[in-house]
Amino acid sequence: MEGYVRPRGFHVVEGDPQCRNWRHYLAEEGGVTTSSGLWQSTQGVFAFRFEHWEFFHVISGIVEVTPEGGAPMTLRAGDAMVMEPGFTGRWQVVETMLKHYVTRLSV
Repeated sequence: MEGYVRPRGFHVVEGDPQCRNWRHYLAEEGGVTTSSGLWQSTQGVFAFRFEHWEFFHVISGIVEVTPEGGAPMTLRAGDAMVMEPGFTGRWQVVETMLKHYVTRLSV
């Protein structure tokens, strides 16, 4: 699909998830980079390890987040979550999802 790319920083486990990112804000101050925008992914499963802090709010679709060694959490439109640096697990996009995100990364 035009404009879609493989998820960066994720290892695809199943399917062919394609992602799109619309960054609306980017700033660096005091060694911390903050960004926000919209992110979309088609169906698929990938493993991930967050190196940054992220708050996200699901606008549409369904995603199942399973922390390593933990129980799966199903998130739908209206749900929100915070990922801490070092959070490791699986991300299964059940239905194409769109989320609004804010990230902070120490550089």
